[in-house]
Amino acid sequence: MPNSPGKLSLPFGDLPPVQTDLARYADRVPLSASPARSDNPRLWLCLYFPQLPLELSASRVETPRAILADKKKPVVLLCSNSAARCGVRPGMPANAALALVPDLEIRAREPALERDALRKLATWAMHFTPMVSLDPVERQSHALPSPLAPPEPAGALLLEIAASLRLFGGADALRAAAISGTRERGHAVMTAIAPTARSALWLARSGSEARVMEPARLPGMLARLPIGIPDWPPAVLQTLRYMGIRRIGECMRLPRDGLARRIGESALAEIDEALGRRPELRQSCRQTSRFCDELDLHAETQESAPLIAALRVLLSRLKDHLRSRQVGAQIVWVHLRHRAAPATLLRIGLLKPSADAGYLEELAAIHLSAFRIPAPVIAMMLEADVAEAPPGLGEDLLGGKPDQADRVAGLVERLRMRLGLRAVHGIRHGREHRPERAWEAVPDPVPPARSRDAGMAGRAQRPLWVLDHPAILSTRSEAPFFHGPLIIENGPERIETGWWDGCDVRRDYYVARNSGGTRVWIFRDRRTGGWHLHGLFG
Repeated sequence: MPNSPGKLSLPFGDLPPVQTDLARYADRVPLSASPARSDNPRLWLCLYFPQLPLELSASRVETPRAILADKKKPVVLLCSNSAARCGVRPGMPANAALALVPDLEIRAREPALERDALRKLATWAMHFTPMVSLDPVERQSHALPSPLAPPEPAGALLLEIAASLRLFGGADALRAAAISGTRERGHAVMTAIAPTARSALWLARSGSEARVMEPARLPGMLARLPIGIPDWPPAVLQTLRYMGIRRIGECMRLPRDGLARRIGESALAEIDEALGRRPELRQSCRQTSRFCDELDLHAETQESAPLIAALRVLLSRLKDHLRSRQVGAQIVWVHLRHRAAPATLLRIGLLKPSADAGYLEELAAIHLSAFRIPAPVIAMMLEADVAEAPPGLGEDLLGGKPDQADRVAGLVERLRMRLGLRAVHGIRHGREHRPERAWEAVPDPVPPARSRDAGMAGRAQRPLWVLDHPAILSTRSEAPFFHGPLIIENGPERIETGWWDGCDVRRDYYVARNSGGTRVWIFRDRRTGGWHLHGLFG
């Protein structure tokens, strides 16, 4: 590498040729007495997002844009391709960049937005592996881009994928799926696979797209990296450059004690962690049970088509969240934000937890088509309460799903979207022996099977159609008559209750049938001796 003090070395730029003497001495590492472990069971995939600060400020029109590293001393950290074609470069003062491009759109870096974007990407990445760690966006002792210190690295995700290789068809197939997914979400990504998390992070920052499966290859791979890759403090980088050190391999060849006195133990500890000679503690991401995400629309609109398109994006993120936690959404709220009016709230309630984004989109489309939006929408927010999803059932030999209750629940939810929540309800048995009071309306028309069994336990045969008020039957020779004489088939079932509320009953119920085959449910009032019709069987 040229030693010119005015040349800037970016951590993701083109690397200069590797010196031949470095390759010859790369394996002579007096940094630790113990050799690198060869039985390391872990394997890490790093997803590094070098353009993340710039991607979060993307505008609809391709205008020259630049991201500043700091508000107090504005220096360009990243710039768009259109700005780079005009001569804007990282490390350039903002005034010089504006002199080259007067219409340059300049924004300060927002670490909070970057961390939020990383957390959303981590939620999506958890369907590859439950062990996903974030590389922090904010670090200690950062310097502005200068010839002595490279720009602060953007965020990265570290995925422990050793247990997921067989599921996704190997390391290459898993990495290809991760790259495809991040690009679909609008992010440029650099990747690397290595046996340790820190080595994967360093290799991904270098842009080498390395794939290191054996720990024995790590010393040779890491030795080629510039000293700006690990993001050490500027004082450490300046000391190393004064010593004529330009690459990590040169640090690995120096005596450890003398190097530690000059640059400190922390930098050497990071090298040990990258080589696998020292354990590295990384915290796994944890998700909240409630999902919440927001999306700004490109333009104000009241039309359902662009709103459905925006909702589709949010539902895809919800699907990633649900899939990573193996749960389903029970209630979904859609907030439509307006510029000068209160937000409009749409509620989508589900009978059973679901993680099907297409089904949720269908319900939301039905709701939006029947709803009048009061004002143009500028943003959309999606919230969801999650619940444990019921165990999935396999398909039968013909490819159909044997669970008929799911189809009934889907029909009920569609009817509710069109007719209203109160227009469709279920019926269940109540805690009452009087038949006219022994049922009640419930929100769930498809209760769990255990609830239905518990409600029917211990009850005699009941007709599907029960009259609100029993009808008096005529008698012929003291026998009940209903379109002909009735023949008793079953009974009696005695019901005697209600004495405490003034509506007491004393009845003997029978199942009877007339000459035409009609089966009815009748009772004889033990107080008056009269016969009454109370229900009809199908």
